[in-house]
Amino acid sequence: MAEFNANSREFSDVMGLVGDVVGEAVSPDGKVRVRVTASGQLTGLQIDPRAMRLGSQELADAILEASRRATEDAARRVMEVTRPYL
Repeated sequence: MAEFNANSREFSDVMGLVGDVVGEAVSPDGKVRVRVTASGQLTGLQIDPRAMRLGSQELADAILEASRRATEDAARRVMEVTRPYL
């Protein structure tokens, strides 16, 4: 039972660390900045006013690419946090 309780506390601690993970990415031209949670949920989007000169598809592509890279960043950070416990 003591081992179970210790494992439960350790798992709870790890889940807390994972919950704090944030992934971020910026488009190559610096006009789009994205922030996501560990699960990839978008929590922040900054669009530089200069990006408004882009075509709608180009802006959409920049947002999607930055979002994808931010999600990859979050996944990498989750692995860093959880690696000692795996």
